[in-house]
Amino acid sequence: MIRTALLTLFLAAAPALADGPATADFARERLAMPQVTLIDQYAREQAFHGPLTDGQMLVINFNYTTCESICPIGNDVMAELDDMLPTDAPVRLLSITIDPGRDTPAHMRKAADTFGASDRWSWLTGTPGEVSRLLAAFDADFANIVLHDPVFIVGDLQSERFYRSQSIPEAQELADLVASLIR
Repeated sequence: MIRTALLTLFLAAAPALADGPATADFARERLAMPQVTLIDQYAREQAFHGPLTDGQMLVINFNYTTCESICPIGNDVMAELDDMLPTDAPVRLLSITIDPGRDTPAHMRKAADTFGASDRWSWLTGTPGEVSRLLAAFDADFANIVLHDPVFIVGDLQSERFYRSQSIPEAQELADLVASLIR
């Protein structure tokens, strides 16, 4: 499978990670999100505060479609999480581009298809200004997209309580965190 091959190649190129990803540390924080409009993989406008996120626990990762290093690994984690969550769970998976100048809805759709995204998993792009505002609100600094750190965010807009991991968590760690927050 492509994802497994990418993970194998990445781990071979990064001996420090050869023993597998470390257990994720999730730091709790409060974040207020701006009113922004993004565009999903079907070229539909999506208000970040609206049906996309209302009443949903959010699991967010940041990536770009031409990334050849950590993005495919993070997307594989999201795909595993997507597969393990019950279909009726009030959870939305959001993959937000850090390269909105190049990541068109068509590119996002191709990536979503590659990773087998279900209807609960949205791949989002938008204007550079709107994406930058959202990244700033998440305190996600991607000035150098080639050398960016992995960032995963779990939480909900209503409470503005979020948990951040700046490592690549296991899908089970994300599922456990989501389950503890939904209770």
